[in-house]
Amino acid sequence: MDKKTVWFAEPDQEDNSLPVTGENTFSWIARSSSEKAKHARRFLNENMNQVPINWQGKLFGDFRTKEWNRVFFELIVARTLQLLGASIEVEVPIAETNRRPDFVAQFPDGVITVEATVPEINARINQQSSENEELIQIIEALIPPSWSVVVWRLPRLGARDSKKKFKRTIQESFSRLPSNPAPSQNIVELELDCGELKLSLIPGRKGERASSVRGTAFGADDTEEKIRAIVTRKKKQVRKANMPVLLAVSTSPFGEREDYDRALFGLTYELTDRQGKTVSIGFDPVGLFAVKRPESPTFAGVLAFTKVGFRRVADPIFYLHPRFHGRLPNSLEKLEQRTYREGKGVSVRRALEGHIARTLQPIT
Repeated sequence: MDKKTVWFAEPDQEDNSLPVTGENTFSWIARSSSEKAKHARRFLNENMNQVPINWQGKLFGDFRTKEWNRVFFELIVARTLQLLGASIEVEVPIAETNRRPDFVAQFPDGVITVEATVPEINARINQQSSENEELIQIIEALIPPSWSVVVWRLPRLGARDSKKKFKRTIQESFSRLPSNPAPSQNIVELELDCGELKLSLIPGRKGERASSVRGTAFGADDTEEKIRAIVTRKKKQVRKANMPVLLAVSTSPFGEREDYDRALFGLTYELTDRQGKTVSIGFDPVGLFAVKRPESPTFAGVLAFTKVGFRRVADPIFYLHPRFHGRLPNSLEKLEQRTYREGKGVSVRRALEGHIARTLQPIT
């Protein structure tokens, strides 16, 4: 029996505290004794022991020192390729360029190169969410143990803005709460004056956190734009590869099928007359993969991952480049396939085998 390495060991001390401001994911998973952290360690240990042994140590080091989501996605892509039936090699250099795409995947009936990437999507929304989280941690630290809070709106206070008035307002409001609320007590709605702040206070406490809903963040969704940009930018990483190349892209938690459809293939449009009656429906092939060119494409397709995390990993969707006419491993047919057919728009073939990623044992 192969001996498995425990990359993320159980902590020696009991520590159920929440992540503190500025604490990275690696640090929190390594020191927390919460149930969520235990599940995360089990997930990581199980799946890291399945990838090539000569990569495991580097993978662990990358988790410690590099951007967590990008390294985590590389692990998910590697395991997905394995679950589809491939053996993988990591960072094999392309002979003519010496660039090192993430994976070479050897299937029984063919070999492909796979580059994995996580574009920075909706950066302003992410920044606002991070700023919200700092304020929510202040709220959670001040709320009495016998209460829970639902955060609906928060003032726009950035990392460098003073939180003194905000904290003082919260303290004053919470000081008026009864220490032993009746179970039937109505939810208390607060509208406070330090910017937009709306909370619902609820008697009782469930789960590890005092807040279930954690505020909202708004902004223009740039998912489609970032998919286009990353496909274009990653071409130089894989040029002159002597085998078909797939680009694996994670747009979790923002991206959906429609974002990839528009970015890679184009837009469905509808024409109406003056009375608002539909007179025709068509497809405008303005996506990257629908452009007519004589040369073969750099990418044979895109593996679109729309949900990637400890709690759920959704099977990728395979976007086949319509100008790719080579041979791909039959195992890719297990996935949902989408491509563009001239004059017909997006053509969809259902997955032959679903729930492949479920074998990764995501947290339930």
